[in-house]
Amino acid sequence: MSEQLPLSQVARWVVEAQLRLGEGRSLAGALEGVPSSHRSAVQALLYLTLRHRALCDAVTEDLVDRPPQPALRALLHLGIAALCEKTFTPFTLVDQLVTAAKRRPDTQKGAGFLNAVLRRLIREEKERFARAMRLETVRFNAPAWWIERMKRAMPEDWERVLTLVQRHPPMTLRVNLRKTTPEAYRALLARQNLASVQSGAEALTLASPVPVTALPGFAEGLVSVQDAGTQLAAHLLPVRPGDRVLDACAAPGGKTAHLLERCDCEVTALEIDPKRAEKIRGTLDRLGLSAELVTTDAARTEKWFDGRPFDAVLLDAPCTASGIVRRQPDVPWIRRPEDIASLARQQRRLLRALWPVLKSGGHLLYCTCSVFPEEGPEQIRAFLKENEDAELVPLGEKNEGMMPLFPREEPWTGDEKRPGIHDGFFYALIRKK
Repeated sequence: MSEQLPLSQVARWVVEAQLRLGEGRSLAGALEGVPSSHRSAVQALLYLTLRHRALCDAVTEDLVDRPPQPALRALLHLGIAALCEKTFTPFTLVDQLVTAAKRRPDTQKGAGFLNAVLRRLIREEKERFARAMRLETVRFNAPAWWIERMKRAMPEDWERVLTLVQRHPPMTLRVNLRKTTPEAYRALLARQNLASVQSGAEALTLASPVPVTALPGFAEGLVSVQDAGTQLAAHLLPVRPGDRVLDACAAPGGKTAHLLERCDCEVTALEIDPKRAEKIRGTLDRLGLSAELVTTDAARTEKWFDGRPFDAVLLDAPCTASGIVRRQPDVPWIRRPEDIASLARQQRRLLRALWPVLKSGGHLLYCTCSVFPEEGPEQIRAFLKENEDAELVPLGEKNEGMMPLFPREEPWTGDEKRPGIHDGFFYALIRKK
């Protein structure tokens, strides 16, 4: 928690962020406007509340007859989550949240109510939390429909995954092979008293997350922050020196940079969002790399394709983000059941549009950060039926060319195509005959 900012002020920022999430904004959008000096403190409490969203809903319903208005509910949820995690002493927590309520016009009249409810919860904490934890939605912190989808997607693994994604995400680095090696950089971390384990071919996972400013050589481009599962893209897509490579939907630029770190190829990176496109430029500049950046809709090929086919295409398609919930704990709450089919249609549109820009004999790597079959295996099977000139390329032994990865935290075996610590992803490699 920031020493310069009292909890009451941080709580007011958290309320604003919660209200924006309620309007359908993303986590990044919800935190817009928070001063950079206080962003980490606000984000920590926002994430804390989201990781206990179902508990907060259940305890609120158990404690009060009528749900409070949104801003007051946000303060109450923050109090419930903080009490559950023992983040602050009860007296400090109640005092500061009531102070925050008194300073907002829309919660002033509810300050006494907030004080009474939180004090009652402190007295009855054990009983109230135990009753809430009997609910499956609370144990796995997700709506019932989301849990059912996970059960169908991972019949044998759903409980492990839903438990794992409630934890704080690990911080994994990608070592820039143009400037150092995993072994050398791990030794550099050790000299800074930063413990790490190797979790992929170029991936090092820290024992505890730190600000990027604490990473030795970060500003000089020695490493980047990137999940080990995401790092597989540059390994799975066959690229040779001099190849023309298309990275569609490229922001924030991690995969673009990784391709360039591994091979002297020519990359064109597309991104529809101008603000996110700027992040690609910043990433490449820090690493001393260059690519052609185009701000456009990748599916509107008539606007950007010059007729010269690409040797390789990387399509990291928009998806539900069901595989990265521990990094984006708002996902189960902002998604709706119909979003899966809607996003699958977007993925289909991109696949159909980008297949013609790939040359014969070239490869397209399709990936999503989703574990839902509609965005993975089902999508690819439908595409193969539509395109007789498309064939799957095996991604390993006993592999049909599709690689679903469920979130896990296990020791790395040394297999560059199977990292030890990663989020949930899906990969499929398709060759044009």
